Amino acid sequence: MANQTDGYRMVCALVRRKLGVAVNRKRVLRVMREQKLIQRRRPPERRKRPGFFRVERPRQLWQLDQTSVWVAEHGWTYLMAIIDCCTREIVAWQLELRCRADEAITLIDRAAAVHGIGPGELTLGSDNGSSFTARRFRARLGELGIRHRRGGYRDPESQAFIESWFGKLKEREVWLNEYETLDDARQGIGGYVDRYHHRPHSGLDYRTPTEVRRTWEDLQELQKLAGAPRVGGGRLS
Repeated sequence: MANQTDGYRMVCALVRRKLGVAVNRKRVLRVMREQKLIQRRRPPERRKRPGFFRVERPRQLWQLDQTSVWVAEHGWTYLMAIIDCCTREIVAWQLELRCRADEAITLIDRAAAVHGIGPGELTLGSDNGSSFTARRFRARLGELGIRHRRGGYRDPESQAFIESWFGKLKEREVWLNEYETLDDARQGIGGYVDRYHHRPHSGLDYRTPTEVRRTWEDLQELQKLAGAPRVGGGRLS
């Protein structure tokens, strides 16, 4: 009842984490059917993809997009967010009154600085919105050494990771609350982002984005130790 927008697979993963015991997925499905918590969804028609990008590490491909959020004090406000397509972490987000190229530049500058993005390390995916096709935004990406990968016209699937995250954000947070002020909205969305990073994700084999990031960090540490020089006739391990 606390996760009414989730399917039985996700509910099963949440139950396993909470109880710490093995729970049969079919039993979860049966109970949810009995409680009338299963909604049949018509699968969307799939279009052929114009290209394929294999994500093999964090900070390889980010997706940037924006959506609108209603705030009583101001009307429609604009949420920009960036997701890492490997770990599914939200690496940066901001809620502002406008959605110009200036706001997009501020967001990507902050994200690149916080995560230490080096030249040639990252590809940024976006749609063809005016904020992301502006000359000064593309010029700033060039200065940072970030490649820009734009999706096709009227093709939201090219931004599938961030589009899916926006959809879940609205189902679990935005549509359940009425924000009076911009600070209220920022506090609510910020709380959801924190919870999201510690919530199992179906695309990560029901691990959390934080767990996946830590796994990559541990792997990098092991690789550094494995390549360290010999000390005292031995080898660091």
